[in-house]
Amino acid sequence: MKSFTIALSLAATAMASPCPYGQLAERGALPETEAKNFFVARAEGEAAVEQQMAAVKRAEHEAQAKYYKRQLDLGELPLGGGLLDGVLQSFSGALELLDVPTPQPFGLQEIPGDDKAHRYIKPKKSAVRGMCPTLNTMANHGYIDRSGITTFAEAANACQITLGFGYDTCVFLSALGLLAGGDLPTGKYSIGGADARVPNTLGPSLGISRHGFFEVDNSISRIDSYFGNQADFNLDRFNRLVSIADKYNGQFGNSAFAEERVLLYNEAKNNNPQFNAGVRWLAVTTAERVFIFRALPNGTDETNANYANVAPFYVNETFPRDWFRRSTPYSLANTGTDIATLLATSGELTVPGTNEGLNNFVPLGLDIGALSPQEATCFLAQAVFDETPGFLAPALADNIDLVNAFLNGALKPFFASFNCAIGDNTPFANETSTLAGPSVECNVLVNGVYQC
Repeated sequence: MKSFTIALSLAATAMASPCPYGQLAERGALPETEAKNFFVARAEGEAAVEQQMAAVKRAEHEAQAKYYKRQLDLGELPLGGGLLDGVLQSFSGALELLDVPTPQPFGLQEIPGDDKAHRYIKPKKSAVRGMCPTLNTMANHGYIDRSGITTFAEAANACQITLGFGYDTCVFLSALGLLAGGDLPTGKYSIGGADARVPNTLGPSLGISRHGFFEVDNSISRIDSYFGNQADFNLDRFNRLVSIADKYNGQFGNSAFAEERVLLYNEAKNNNPQFNAGVRWLAVTTAERVFIFRALPNGTDETNANYANVAPFYVNETFPRDWFRRSTPYSLANTGTDIATLLATSGELTVPGTNEGLNNFVPLGLDIGALSPQEATCFLAQAVFDETPGFLAPALADNIDLVNAFLNGALKPFFASFNCAIGDNTPFANETSTLAGPSVECNVLVNGVYQC
């Protein structure tokens, strides 16, 4: 049902704008059933599609209501949350101050356009910036607080508004940011390193640049933490990606990243004695790459992930000129499809595992050779639910019941229709760390170089 919903929603816009899902269907990159559903929906025309969409939406709302009741019956929502009519419900008790994200209107829209409230302003010296170029860009344009101190709700809403990503995807990403190094009871977190403006209700809030949770080895534009500051943009590393993209008609697409990710994997495996390529690493590094060619192209040409569209986010941390967000929301199911494709088309299998010193790589024994789109989506869920306890800062690890209440209320409902085996596995790693992620003191990036 979930995949059919995606096909219908994208088919409704296929005649008006580029349709990435349709292009996957046309080149045979989708499972046969999903492709068939897409072509049937598109052939029936807009009116029929809208009628079917309404029916599917009603069915989804009914399923959500049933799942919500099930969570209540199982005692999974002791502090509230849960999904009804496509919207997260409020939290209570120890999480009553936690604002929840809300679905934002979607459709083709220029970002920032002529909106003076969202013009680029270089960050003040007191502002924090970190390892995520899109979050830095959102802060520079005021879609999240320009200080770099944001919240669970604010960042998820900004993700929808600026990138055109789906509600589910944006909630998922902001929840990771909060868990990575934020203050769970208030929902506040730093997009860089630790900052006094984020409360320490349960202990030190270390920011999302803390290595091991949201920030992992093999970043596109940041070096591995073993070799230095993992929050700083690294122009040489990004330029190497540009050179690889040039081999594929200048496209930062699946083909370029299928080559680039294998190159970085082998480089780290051979040179970084602390290289950690665990479950979270695989989920984050593959999602990071597919997000580039789904989020950063101009919405008027959604398949054109070229330098003009991608580079401004990285080298200047600003939106490109005359840039439009996506016309159709990009969901967690879309993410799973693209991750499965990226893994399947990589020239070499990047085996998950860890280095215990150089020349001593210990594989996890995890088979990722042929993940289906659904399995890849479940992989995202498992990377959070099964891996989170091993990667939390000590303060949150000591409050695991609170963490589970948040995960069950804020994230689990979005994966309900995928039948994922969430919570059935023992965590593959334990990397509890108090090392705060650094924020650059020179936080203004101009043409890939920090300006003090």
